[in-house]
Amino acid sequence: MCFRRKKRIEQKEEAIKTKEEKNEKDIDMKEERSVKNDGDSKEEATNQEKHAKKGVYRVVYDKEDNLWKIKKDGAKRVIDSKKTKEEALKRVQELSQSQDVKFVVYKKDGKFQKKANLKLKND
Repeated sequence: MCFRRKKRIEQKEEAIKTKEEKNEKDIDMKEERSVKNDGDSKEEATNQEKHAKKGVYRVVYDKEDNLWKIKKDGAKRVIDSKKTKEEALKRVQELSQSQDVKFVVYKKDGKFQKKANLKLKND
């Protein structure tokens, strides 16, 4: 029985060593993957931060003041206000082109208006 017991102990020790080696290899592989992915995720994170910081301009009609107001997402104050929608659209186009930011326009009743439908009069 002593001989059999020794063999079992040796077999268990070998199994433990192989598991440990396998775990170490798995850990090394995971670290390599994470290092590769960190480079990609850092680039994605910076791109997302840029887009998040830029925000979007919105042209909205204010019924109380009877003005078209230009606001930027995340801002507390109004950037500009105009009497006509056409003036507000011209102004928001200037702002969006200079800062490379998108803009969204709403109808007088507050419904969304697509950019594809916008046509400014040529002066």
